[in-house]
Amino acid sequence: MRFPVLSVAFALVLGLACPVSSSAAEVRITGSDLLDGPLKEELATYAKSIDLRLSFDLRGSRLGMEALESGAADLGLMVFGVHDPKPGPAFSSAIIGYLTSVVVVPADVSLTQINYTQLAGVFGARELNSYRRWSELGALGDWAPRAISGMALRRGNGVSLDLFRYTVLQSPELKPTVTLMDSAAEAYERLRGEEGGIAILPSAPPPGTRLKVLLLAKGASDVAYPPTPENLHTGDYPLRLPVHVVFRRGEAGRHSLLLRRLLADETAPALQAMGVVPLPVQARNQLVFDLETK
Repeated sequence: MRFPVLSVAFALVLGLACPVSSSAAEVRITGSDLLDGPLKEELATYAKSIDLRLSFDLRGSRLGMEALESGAADLGLMVFGVHDPKPGPAFSSAIIGYLTSVVVVPADVSLTQINYTQLAGVFGARELNSYRRWSELGALGDWAPRAISGMALRRGNGVSLDLFRYTVLQSPELKPTVTLMDSAAEAYERLRGEEGGIAILPSAPPPGTRLKVLLLAKGASDVAYPPTPENLHTGDYPLRLPVHVVFRRGEAGRHSLLLRRLLADETAPALQAMGVVPLPVQARNQLVFDLETK
């Protein structure tokens, strides 16, 4: 699906239609502790530049929704789990990006893609299949007879492991042979070692690491996709967890400056630093239009 790109002139019209912040204005922001970092700092810096006062209480999406519902907060930055309560009809909600899990292997492994069943057989303790060697995943050459070493980041490093466990595995229990790392850098070093391995990580490794990301498919007969912003937004890349902005219905005008900043190019690096993949540019432009016309 193609999203129309807003013209500069139309964006200026939207800007003129928006209320200008004053020194008396304050917005109370609540939401997920996963977003307490560079994004918070970016919004605080921007708010200062437009003379807007912000306060933050990022202790969790469940507590955040309670604060919004009670009137103790104005704007929420939320990450909802499967069983978490979602915003009711009194609220507007929009996706601003995605948390994800990517599958990383050494660059010289002769694989380009993998599916849920194969991953479950490598990582899951209670799966129908159990894969122990690279040849069982289709790898050829020197890698084929080697044992597979599964690894992931500990739970304190974002949601990539839990997203994987509760999406891909039939039971969330991991094999005892799966190694849990304290940082992505530690995982990169282990993957580049003589034994190699396969890792579930929150984002792709930087260039020059001699590692690569595998395309991912749900089933063996499904098309496999890379974790690009476009594929995450369409749902073609299946391992994703949306990040929402939530506010009271009818208050898009009040929050228009912050909403547009959340979707601006200038904010994308702050989202990426927290492991959030921003929406594709065209989708962001369309969302600005949708929010401004609510």
